Amino acid sequence: MLKKGLSQHLIKDKNVTDKMVRLAGITRDDVVVEIGAGDGHLTRSLLDKAGFVYAVEVDREFIPRLLELEHDHGNLRVISGDFLRIPFSEFTKDGSIKVIGNIPYKITAPILLKILEGREVVESAYVTMQAEVARRIVSKPFTKTYGGLSVVCQLLAEVEIVFYLKASVFFPPPKVESAFVGIVPKEEKKAVDRRLIEFIRICFRNRRKHLRYALSREYGADIVNGLYESMKFSPTVRAEELEPARFEEMFYFLCRYGALIGKEGGGIGTFVGRGA
Repeated sequence: MLKKGLSQHLIKDKNVTDKMVRLAGITRDDVVVEIGAGDGHLTRSLLDKAGFVYAVEVDREFIPRLLELEHDHGNLRVISGDFLRIPFSEFTKDGSIKVIGNIPYKITAPILLKILEGREVVESAYVTMQAEVARRIVSKPFTKTYGGLSVVCQLLAEVEIVFYLKASVFFPPPKVESAFVGIVPKEEKKAVDRRLIEFIRICFRNRRKHLRYALSREYGADIVNGLYESMKFSPTVRAEELEPARFEEMFYFLCRYGALIGKEGGGIGTFVGRGA
């Protein structure tokens, strides 16, 4: 019995689950973490290709069926629990992992943000999500959907919509369009300063106002005047007009002038529920 509160929509079509595994580039060399294994349809496709699979499932009613799979396959370990509460150290000590999953849409943002937080060990992640959210994270400047989450995702990873899924491949069918999205963390961004994430959030704090308004309130008019002169910004520039790399340039300018001394980074999770 599916639980409405868990936003469960299972994919039972093996052609679709095989396609997901193939396009995620899963091979026998990979340790894979599956988010929301459900009744094991995607798990079965993974077991045919992956070296080892950790199947994470929060709904205890699915666990007996998954344990039957574990009994029959030496490359599967079932973990009963909430992916958001399980540290990545549970899956690897010194290697990398790949993440895949048909995830509950109501917690897409927290899952996405945790994946990015774990980019030092996450080689890649491929997950289903609401198409509206997918288009948001790949959106470009000067669009209504471009925001702090777009900047963070594109700055830290290569993101792409791999393909769209019809509602008919799910049970029960969701009322929204769905997409399978690839997220591949950038090697050079795996050790980025956590304060950069908080800085991006600040830039998008007052979307209806010019960027100068949010920055001046946080760092002072004199520092911001110097920043604008260095970046050659128009006085009326808005955050949603800037490419992701420009936010990193602004951040390091502020670091050089001591504007961020003593400020703690809130982490990527600060974007959840903030409308960025």
